[in-house]
Amino acid sequence: MEEHIHIDETTLLNYFTGSVSLSEKDIIKQWIEQSEENKKLARDIQSICLASEALNTIKLTDASASLKTVKRKIKQRKRAGLFIWLQRIAAILFIPLLLVSAYYWLREEPVEYMEFTTTPGMITSIDLPDGSKVWLNSGSKLIRPLKFTGKTREVSLTGEAYFQIAKDPDKRFIVSSGEDLKVEVLGTKFNIEAYEDENYIATTLEEGSVRLLYKTEDKKLNTLVMHPNQKVIYCKNTGEAKKKETFVSSEIAWKEGKIVLRDTPLEAVLKKLSHRFNVDFIIEREAIKKSSFTGTFDTQQLIQILEHFRIASGIQYRIIEPEPGEKTIQTKSKVVLY
Repeated sequence: MEEHIHIDETTLLNYFTGSVSLSEKDIIKQWIEQSEENKKLARDIQSICLASEALNTIKLTDASASLKTVKRKIKQRKRAGLFIWLQRIAAILFIPLLLVSAYYWLREEPVEYMEFTTTPGMITSIDLPDGSKVWLNSGSKLIRPLKFTGKTREVSLTGEAYFQIAKDPDKRFIVSSGEDLKVEVLGTKFNIEAYEDENYIATTLEEGSVRLLYKTEDKKLNTLVMHPNQKVIYCKNTGEAKKKETFVSSEIAWKEGKIVLRDTPLEAVLKKLSHRFNVDFIIEREAIKKSSFTGTFDTQQLIQILEHFRIASGIQYRIIEPEPGEKTIQTKSKVVLY
């Protein structure tokens, strides 16, 4: 049974002013996430802390002393009357201006985010608040705001996803894949593959147009515009982006549970299978890397696909399963090809 944790207002005040230990901090974080009521109370206490800091700043400002200084300067520099009067007005208006700024700052609601993840071997679809739709591939994560505000609609992706973006000329849709690459669109259909364990990010455009913003090797920001049936592969290590024509149906077939190959090199095939079935491949015989395959796999299991490779190219395989005590949802089987 989960232990009941009680957190009061004093504890939250200490938390937001940094007066708690690291272990207490983790416990308070867990408590805040337990319910919407807890989150609301935490936001209220945080607002009180921010307001208190603003008041302390105001107290540190000696308005009387500021005015005396201004008057003294007026007597010393009568000829610079206009400039001195501006200084005086600034000193008089400083406190109310600070209060107004603090008021509007504290009125802004904190942005809340939602995180969607897919377990290895699974595919899911997500409906966004603006009417857009996202398909999330195996082992992927999408983070988005609870609601889109401001002039942009921005999400963050780790893994692979297919986007069908609702058109909104006033709000660009932005997909961030780490710090190195962003995709900007207004309304379009495209696919992004951005797994953390790969040294590349691939973007495939099906419909509309997109603009890629990426960092070059010397950390300068570069842009590239894509058109339908194009694929751009961005190398994280070198900062290079290469554009080419592609067979889009093959690139996005995964969202329908299919694997479509069109003279696809073995290593590219294995990457698709690795994400689809949550396995690691080990190639023992270098010569088989030259193999390529064409075909469509729909509901087939991994064994059936490996059998197809064996019959078509003579590639043998053996599967190494994890030990019973080591097997979890994250643990991968290994497939040795030779």
